[in-house]
Amino acid sequence: MWGTQGITARAGIHLLRTAPSAGALYPFETYLYVDKVEEVPKGIYHFNVADFALECIKAGDFNQALTAASLGQPVVRRAAVVIIWTAMMLRCMTKYRDRAMRYIPMDMGHVCQNVQLAATAMGFGSCPIGAFYDDDFNELLGVDGQEEAVLYLITVGKLK
Repeated sequence: MWGTQGITARAGIHLLRTAPSAGALYPFETYLYVDKVEEVPKGIYHFNVADFALECIKAGDFNQALTAASLGQPVVRRAAVVIIWTAMMLRCMTKYRDRAMRYIPMDMGHVCQNVQLAATAMGFGSCPIGAFYDDDFNELLGVDGQEEAVLYLITVGKLK
């Protein structure tokens, strides 16, 4: 997680991270579904950037629900971890207005690329995913789909 969201510096109220973001606003939140990780219970977690900590928001096995919400993609079913990013539209729109609709996906792309680089460096595989049922993922995370909405996923796990 440090490679994707680690704090590298502080600039006023902004926490600069390992990936760039327009205006250092980081208009997204990071969630993880942990499925096959030793010493971490299965469940859905929120990543608290400032504390560099995982906060369990739902304990349990959600593999079947995530796989179904991802159009049955086997890579989701087999993943050790599924990282899920939600967009926080107003966090970027207050500064950049309509242009935020360009910046938010770019920011997530930078972070996703860092996941892929970190996964590769650690000998894991990864697969970015854009095909999923929005409402199902929003419901799993308990977000409203309006002010905060799931936008992007990536799986991480052992290569076979």
